Amino acid sequence: MQTYKKRPIYWLFTSGKQKAFTCLVYMPRYDKTTLSRLRTDYLHEYQILLDIEKKDLLNLIDGEYSTKEISHTKKELKLLDKKMAELRDYDEWLHHMADKQFEIELDDGILVNYGKFNKLVEKI
Repeated sequence: MQTYKKRPIYWLFTSGKQKAFTCLVYMPRYDKTTLSRLRTDYLHEYQILLDIEKKDLLNLIDGEYSTKEISHTKKELKLLDKKMAELRDYDEWLHHMADKQFEIELDDGILVNYGKFNKLVEKI
């Protein structure tokens, strides 16, 4: 942010408070399919990995481990559930915006274009 002051050319797409998903997008390379690719190639793949991690944590809880390890695993599972819920909400927003397939006009400037992405990007 300090390099570009209040007008970044790399946009930080982030899922929210938990920061379960973050991705930098270079503004001059943005096109109408960028959000779709971001969703299918990155977000969905990450959600699959989190599902696998959740299954592993559930298996650890069911296993023969100490009480301390099980309580630590339950805390991790609770945090993972928060992240997964945040990602589901973010996926809905990203899907909605990706379906619009709108393009940005570089001549409009960064602030105008950045505002079009509302809940998908980090606040500047």
